[in-house]
Amino acid sequence: MLKQRILTAVAIGLPALALIAWGPNWGVLALVAVVVGLASWEWAGLTGLEGVPARVILVALVVAPVVALGLTLAQPVHLLVLLFAVVWWLAIVLALPFYRGPEEGRGPRRPLLVAAAVLTLVPAGMGLVWLHALNPWMVVYLILLVAVADTGAYFAGRAFGRTKLAPEISPGKTREGLLGGLVAVLALAIVAAVLQELVPMDALVFVLLSILIGLVSVVGDLFESILKRQAGAKDSGSLLPGHGGILDRIDSLVAAAPVFLAGLLWLALLPVPGQ
Repeated sequence: MLKQRILTAVAIGLPALALIAWGPNWGVLALVAVVVGLASWEWAGLTGLEGVPARVILVALVVAPVVALGLTLAQPVHLLVLLFAVVWWLAIVLALPFYRGPEEGRGPRRPLLVAAAVLTLVPAGMGLVWLHALNPWMVVYLILLVAVADTGAYFAGRAFGRTKLAPEISPGKTREGLLGGLVAVLALAIVAAVLQELVPMDALVFVLLSILIGLVSVVGDLFESILKRQAGAKDSGSLLPGHGGILDRIDSLVAAAPVFLAGLLWLALLPVPGQ
C-alpha cells in the first residue's frame, strides 16, 4: 500500500507541482478546475445524489464560478469570497464539537451537505488560482505545509498517540499526532522564512500564520471525515491508487488555501491588489 501511494504521488504530484511552480496562471486555473470538478463529483456521491445529471449539475455549480473568478482576479468580489471562506471555516470549527454521528438523521442533512460543496470548493479553487497569480511558490509552500502537517501527525500519532482528538469524527486522530504535525509545520515555516529572507517581524508573523494554517488543514480533514461517515464510506472515491479519491487528497488543502491567502493579504505578507 505504501509503495502504491508513493508511486501515485510521484506520477501525479510532481507534474502538478512543476506546473504550479513554472506554468502559466491559465494552466493552473485549468488544473484547479479539473481537480475541484472531480472532487465535487465525489462529493455528490458521498451526499447521496443519484444519477449522472444530478452529479453533473453539482460539478457545474462548483467549476463555473471557480473558472469565472479565476479569469477575473483581484476584484472586490474576490475579497468578499475570501472573507466568507474565513467565516465559513470558523463556523465549521465551532460546529465540529457538536457532531454526534450519522445516526442523528442523514436525510434532512443532504441539502446542506450538497450546498457545502459549493461553499467549500469554490473559495478553495479561487484562492489557489489567485495565490498562484501573486506568488506561485506560495502555492508550492502551501501544498508542502499541508503534506508536512499530515505526515508529521501520522508518525507522531503512531509513536506517541494516546488521547483521541475527535473520536466521533475520526477515531484514528490523536492530540499527540496533531502536536507532532504542528511541530513539523513550525520547522518547515522557519526554513521557508529564512529562504525568503524575511525581516524578523515578518518572519514571526509568517511562522505563526503557517501554524494556524496547519490547524485549519486538520479542520478540513475532519470535515471530509464527516461527509464519509454520513455516507458510510471509507474513501471518497477510488481514482488515486493507494490514496482513495481526489477529495481524500485535497480535503486539508481546500480549507487551508483561502484562509492562507486571506492571512497573507491581511498581514501584508503579499501586496493587496490595487493598493
